[in-house]
Amino acid sequence: MKINRFNLGMPFCRLPNVSYCIMRINIIVLIIAIFAVQVSASTGYAQKITIHKNNVSLATVLKEIRLQSGYDFIYDVDLIRQVKVISIEVSNAALEDALKACLKNQPFTFSIANNTIIIKEKSNGILDGLLSYFKAIDIRGRVVSEDGKPIPGANILIKGTKNGTRTNEKGEFFIRGIEMKTTLVISYIGYKTREVVATGKENELLIKMELEEQMMKDVVITGMFERKKESFTGSAATITGDQLRAVGNQNVVQMLRSLDPSFIIVDNNLKGSDPNALARIELRGKTSIAQNTNLGTLTDQFAVDPNMPLFILDGFESSLRQITDLDINRIASITILKDAASTALYGARSANGVIVVETIRPKAGELRVSYTGDFSVSAADLSDYNLMNSEEKLEFERLAGRYNGNGVGNEDYVMLERFYNQRLKTVREGINTYWLNEPLRSTAFTQNHSVYASGGSNEFQFGVGANMQNITGLMRGSDRKNWGARADLTYRSGRFNVSNRTFISGSRADESPYGSFTTYAKINPYYKKEIVGKYVEQIPAGYDGRALANVPNPLYNAQLNSEQYVTGLSLQNNLGFNFDLNRSLRFTGALQLSKNINTSVNFISPLNTVFDNTTVLEKGSYTNGRTEGFNYSGNLGVTYNKVIREKHVLTGNARAEVQETNSNFIGLTAVGFPVGVTGNPSFAYGYQPNAKPQVLTPPKTRRVNALASINYVYDNRYFLDATYRIDGSTAFGTAKRYSPFWAVGLGWNVRNEKFLKAADWISSLIVRGNMGSTGNQSFGSFASATVYTLEANSNYFGQGLYHTSLGNPNLDWQKTLQTSIGIDMGMFQNRFTATIDAYRKYTDPLIVTIDVPGSNGISSYPMNAGNMTVKGIEANLKYSPVFNLNQRIIWTLGLTGSMYNSRYNGFGNMLNSLNAEQQRSNSIQRFTDGRSPDDIWAVQSLGIDPGSGREVFLKKDGTYTFDYDPADIKVIANGRPAIEGVVNSSLRIKNLTVSAYIRYSLGGSRFNNALYDKVENISYDDLSFNQDKRALELRWKQPGDIAQFKGISLTDYTPISSRFIQKENIITGESIAVGYELTPASASWLKQVHLQNLRFSAYMNNIFRLSNIVSERGIDYPFANTVSFSINASF
Repeated sequence: MKINRFNLGMPFCRLPNVSYCIMRINIIVLIIAIFAVQVSASTGYAQKITIHKNNVSLATVLKEIRLQSGYDFIYDVDLIRQVKVISIEVSNAALEDALKACLKNQPFTFSIANNTIIIKEKSNGILDGLLSYFKAIDIRGRVVSEDGKPIPGANILIKGTKNGTRTNEKGEFFIRGIEMKTTLVISYIGYKTREVVATGKENELLIKMELEEQMMKDVVITGMFERKKESFTGSAATITGDQLRAVGNQNVVQMLRSLDPSFIIVDNNLKGSDPNALARIELRGKTSIAQNTNLGTLTDQFAVDPNMPLFILDGFESSLRQITDLDINRIASITILKDAASTALYGARSANGVIVVETIRPKAGELRVSYTGDFSVSAADLSDYNLMNSEEKLEFERLAGRYNGNGVGNEDYVMLERFYNQRLKTVREGINTYWLNEPLRSTAFTQNHSVYASGGSNEFQFGVGANMQNITGLMRGSDRKNWGARADLTYRSGRFNVSNRTFISGSRADESPYGSFTTYAKINPYYKKEIVGKYVEQIPAGYDGRALANVPNPLYNAQLNSEQYVTGLSLQNNLGFNFDLNRSLRFTGALQLSKNINTSVNFISPLNTVFDNTTVLEKGSYTNGRTEGFNYSGNLGVTYNKVIREKHVLTGNARAEVQETNSNFIGLTAVGFPVGVTGNPSFAYGYQPNAKPQVLTPPKTRRVNALASINYVYDNRYFLDATYRIDGSTAFGTAKRYSPFWAVGLGWNVRNEKFLKAADWISSLIVRGNMGSTGNQSFGSFASATVYTLEANSNYFGQGLYHTSLGNPNLDWQKTLQTSIGIDMGMFQNRFTATIDAYRKYTDPLIVTIDVPGSNGISSYPMNAGNMTVKGIEANLKYSPVFNLNQRIIWTLGLTGSMYNSRYNGFGNMLNSLNAEQQRSNSIQRFTDGRSPDDIWAVQSLGIDPGSGREVFLKKDGTYTFDYDPADIKVIANGRPAIEGVVNSSLRIKNLTVSAYIRYSLGGSRFNNALYDKVENISYDDLSFNQDKRALELRWKQPGDIAQFKGISLTDYTPISSRFIQKENIITGESIAVGYELTPASASWLKQVHLQNLRFSAYMNNIFRLSNIVSERGIDYPFANTVSFSINASF
């Protein structure tokens, strides 16, 4: 049934049939008249077109006309693509003539209205064509957020074309002369894209946009405010919670390393996969000298790694421990801020980069409940251990002269021969104990349960959640339990918005009673496993020689009632508000209060073998330490945003902040416990000799800062960022309380230039660069403060004081000047994307702690010395060879890579004493101008002399020598990989997702501790411990042997030389994952059980590791291979 358009305007006017026919005739006549006027008017278009094209597509010609005329086009892209190539030759032609020439012999016609050219298929008759033109309508509308606030700058496109407009500062838009039932596509960063059909019946379209978590990647969340990525000059990577959970379901930090090339976790070869150990993180290299200083226990208690990035959780500063323990299911997004333009907002704390973590917020609507269960099974990776079996170990001892009795008395010689025969007997009986398995669980099971509920109206939203995690460590008795709860409340009333977020969390970390894993790597395999016995081998009563000693049984100590654990409790409340004075001006404020309590307990039973040579009154020990902290942080800010004449976008931010951190520590050590009692200090005989309970209260750390930042965008092509911040802090000298920081950046959106409009294959192209100064305050509050401690004992003059640390009132701020340039590119409808950054970080001055003479009353002193430069490049590339959205089949390949180098300068002779200490401690690092912090220092070795089995060294003058000389120490290699990154592949087929992340690290060198400690450099006493197989197989045994290592019978000290430094290439299977999602569309039974979706995921993390060298990993705690499973249900 056709609708009378006239009656739509006059619904109460009913015309008779005759009048109805007359009216139809009049309408047709009117349409013809209008058409004639339009045709007449069209001859007046003054644009002159010149085109000379041969064998090109029709779309190419139309784009050329658009560039020359300035008129927009509306057409069906699919229809235009069906046209074969055309040729056109017109010179100085009128617009209408040029259009006729390019559409000649084509099944299209055109019309011109209001600077818009509409191309459509030719109709069957003139009347249909006229009626189609008459149906052109004007559309007016307004785009708002879920809470009714206008969204300026939203894109409004006509579907199938690149034509459209953008909303003004009031969220309004107007499109003239489009057909009825045209589909409009509305998009804005951070919101779901919407499609609306314009019917012409509405006076004004009201379009509400819904927030979309998946669109986080198009927004840079700085922790203070949000910026559009397309107009941001800084280098930042945004990772959504879903991307993070696609890699694994373990802690956030470990998953993040697979997704960005700049985020590097340095493997902890001592702690391995210890669930209670924290990662060591570097973001674009180091900016500070990390030292083991002697500033006292205060520094040990409260200072942090000076090369650690700053962590921001929901707008406030957080700690690495809090981020590590954070429930991964809470995370909405993580943004990594890398350079000056992105990090200068945080001034004195941002030189190492900033990690901004945003958690999931409640949404308006019906009550939603989600549950996630994460389950993991881990097994120890012992593949890098290359230990001798019982037969090999006994033969090694014989060849090394363990039983020769050289230099010992007759009694020792007889006893040695007796023990050799006894051990040989056990070997022949088949005793070959694999001690590495004894302290380990066969598998370690971890589980995490998380639930979150949210809902509410547009005015009030709420969210409540809780999680419980139980991490079972690889070593028996090693565990970590985390729990947490949170409540989120948001209230909106008109232009006022207030939110409150409360978090409470707790933890208990238990250390293994089995002690260090290296203990079990040292026990000889010819000892029988004894659980009850105190010794695995005991010398006869009355023997008083030095060649043999009782060998403690580590399993015995593990059965005692010892315990070691740390508990933690944290309470945090974040209150925030914003008030929109008008559409351009917003005021914000926030206040955080936090309280932390950590308690550590370590009780060692008096029966432990460590007390064998201790007096009865000192057997057993109990140590208790309690650290409390209270922090507050508050800020006030104002944001100004203005869209001027649709081409100029200005955003300004101003912010002021205050912070205070208070900490204190109380601890005691009691010794001497009766056998059988528990770890209760009331049972102790007394305190540790010459010690009393400690109460440490460091100076309060206060910070204030003021910030101003602007962002300007012109025509969505050119953009500018500028930031200025001044910081004040008590962490630096009284003469240097305040310091300014700044950044400025420029960007160019090349894709929006006219000369690239015709390049459809380029989806996006942005070039950006910035420079700025940032700082580092990760030095505690002791570098500038003088701290005194009471003496433990008193004398005739009373109780004295002594310096714990001596502050430097002139200590200057450590500043880093950063320069960065980058390019963001997308091609072939973003099937290929690339982000490439090059950067330079210059830190001057550094803060160094140097040793001073004891006559000063202190052992070390902080001072400014030297500078450090880091230069690097990183890339993140992705390509989708299969990209079928209709069939929902997408296959994406990715490659990330990072390479950089560092150099010291400006030290001169200031650190000679520090370098001398490094040499005395047998360190492979030095602090020298022109050299890298990653350089490995040693004497150059020419190998083992075949005639004598001794090492030959190369002196600096080029001569050879058997004598080791420290003066010949030089740089042998660099420990930094030449390049490292991740190769990844992700395949999605409808609801099935399969992904793999493989890490590579190439070209780095390392000092192989296994070669140095367990193949060579084995003293006579160390012959009693198990060693690496290569000590038997690869050491020199007789004249003429070509060997890599010294004579097997040499038990003297071996200095570090280049023989122990090897170049290493590594490939690691970081993550292999499979996921499947069920929705009501694919599984109708979900509706019957009130489920919105159901997702299953399985992961394998660190499942393999390939290296070209053999070196022990996980000295105190082994590394793990992990298989995990997750289930997520939303109701």
